[in-house]
Amino acid sequence: MYLGSSLLSVSYILYSILACRSGERSEADVSEIDLAVVQAWAREGGTLARTYFNRVAGTHKPDNSLVTEADVAVEQLLRARISEQYPDHGIIGEEGGFGAVDREFVWAIDPIDGTGGFVSGLPIWCVSIGLMRRGEAYLGVIYLPILDDCYAADATGPAYRNDEVIMVRPPNPPGVNDWIAVPSSAHRDYRIKYPGKVRGLGSIAAECCYVARGTALGALIGRPKLWDLAAGIAIMRAAGAVVVGMSGAPLATQALLQGAKVPEPLLIAHPEMIPVLQGWIERR
Repeated sequence: MYLGSSLLSVSYILYSILACRSGERSEADVSEIDLAVVQAWAREGGTLARTYFNRVAGTHKPDNSLVTEADVAVEQLLRARISEQYPDHGIIGEEGGFGAVDREFVWAIDPIDGTGGFVSGLPIWCVSIGLMRRGEAYLGVIYLPILDDCYAADATGPAYRNDEVIMVRPPNPPGVNDWIAVPSSAHRDYRIKYPGKVRGLGSIAAECCYVARGTALGALIGRPKLWDLAAGIAIMRAAGAVVVGMSGAPLATQALLQGAKVPEPLLIAHPEMIPVLQGWIERR
C-alpha cells in the first residue's frame, strides 16, 4: 500500500477531510432537497433521451462540441422540473448557459454528458444533475440510462450506485488490469507511464462515477465546465475521492460558477493516490 508518508500525501488527506466536513449539514438542511425527487428527474430525462438514441445526428456548436435535439429536449425538461419545485434557485446548463448564479442554490445540468458517444451509438453517456450551495458542491445525481445505473449523494449521506453504498478504491499498487480513465485526446496531449490500463469513456460524469465506485483507480480529465463536474464532485466527495489540478491545487468551484475556465487538467482519485498519479502523468 502507498502509505502517504510525504508531506504532499498528508496534505491530500487533510484536504479530503476538510472537503467532507465542509459538506456536513443539519438534517433540516438536507430535508430542503429531496434526493429521491432529483433521481426521478434524472431517470425521466434518461427515458426521454433514449427515445432519441440511435435516431439523431449531432451538429457542432461554436466551441466544436456536439449537440443534438436530445440534449436540448432533456435540458428543457430538467429546467422545467427544477423551476416548478424550486422557483428561487438558479440554473445553469450546457445548452441553456448561465442563469442567476448569485442564488444560494444553483443547479448545474448536463442533459447528456457524452454526446459524442450518444451520437455514435455507444452506451456510456449520462444525465448529470448537480446542485451547488453557496458555490460548493452540495448534491449530485448521475444516471446512465443504457446501463440503468443511478449514482447519487447529498451533503451528509454516503454515495450510492442504485441501492448500493460505494467507496473510492483504497490506495493499493495497481495490477496490470487495473485502469484509469483518460480524455479521448490523451494520446496527443499527455505522456502517461501508468503501469495498468487506460480507458477513454467519453463522459466526465461517468468517469467520476467509476472512480467513486472503486472500479477505476483514478481519472485524468481536461478542462471541464461546471455542469460536467458538479454532480460528480458531490458523489466523489461522499465516496472519499478528491478533485485537484495536476499541480495539486484544489479546484475552485466558486470561480467556475462565475464562468471561469479550469486553469489546468484535473486528477480525481483517493487522496493518497494523487501524488502517485502525478508521477505517472505529464503534459506534452
